Amino acid sequence: MQEVIDRKHFCAYNIGMEEKRLKVSVVVWRIALPLLALGTVAWIFCNSLTPAVQSSAQSESATGVFIAIIRVFYPEISSLTEEAYEKIHGVIRVLAHFAEFAYLGALLAWCWRAYTKKRAWLALPCAGVLLIPIVDELLQSFTDGRAMEMTDLLVDWAGGILGVAFALATLAIGAKIKVKRSKKHGERELGDSTH
Repeated sequence: MQEVIDRKHFCAYNIGMEEKRLKVSVVVWRIALPLLALGTVAWIFCNSLTPAVQSSAQSESATGVFIAIIRVFYPEISSLTEEAYEKIHGVIRVLAHFAEFAYLGALLAWCWRAYTKKRAWLALPCAGVLLIPIVDELLQSFTDGRAMEMTDLLVDWAGGILGVAFALATLAIGAKIKVKRSKKHGERELGDSTH
């Protein structure tokens, strides 16, 4: 004898489980994203409080790794002039500033979305990516051998704004995917109910 499954109860159970899973994921994101954002801000500020000698050594180490990777594909890079090395070193420092603030901007925008859909509150992550770089550069002015630099501030702002834009794009794409899935799910339920 074959057991008949009541589709309505089965679908209601699945929807209930999906809602529970969604609630748990929202709570996780509401905890994880702010912790990641706070950790990133702390890391940025710690880097700002690093004396110039140590900061330069860190970026020179990163430059060395970059050159070693490029050397695999382009062996002629071994014969770099001092001027060329300094240009690469400068570009890596700029990219590091840009990347850390792009990451922070994305985290802040995702934090906003984890708590609300209200667009007015998007002002908080935007304010964060504008104010945190100012504090970062001010901290550098109190550190041995370092100073506040307007070019770094502009790069930080650009990175933060791009990070927020990236996060908003991922949220928009995610929303479109969710709408498509719910439409497919609705069509499937409608088709099942006509049988």
